[in-house]
Amino acid sequence: MGVKKIKLGHNYYYVLTIDELKSGNFRGKNVVIEGVIEDKPKIEFLPMELPSYRATFHISGLKIEFPGTPNIGRGETVKVYGRFLGDGIIAKAIETERILYVTEE
Repeated sequence: MGVKKIKLGHNYYYVLTIDELKSGNFRGKNVVIEGVIEDKPKIEFLPMELPSYRATFHISGLKIEFPGTPNIGRGETVKVYGRFLGDGIIAKAIETERILYVTEE
């Protein structure tokens, strides 16, 4: 299995296609995928002790959650770096053609 890895920040990520990701072999691993946002990203305000935001959207049926408010929209091609949980990805970074959004590590 000659899967390519790239480094972003302090972590390495497996570069995968959506089909490779859906094979299930990468659950719990850091992955990076590229795809088109299928729906309008939903931005939620989370007013707990430390107020924060969460963006949620889908790529090829996979739920992507990102702790922040990236300026992205339906139909845009993005690269998502994060941990694969089986049914979705908790994103650590989102890369567009113009900008790289990164969370603290």
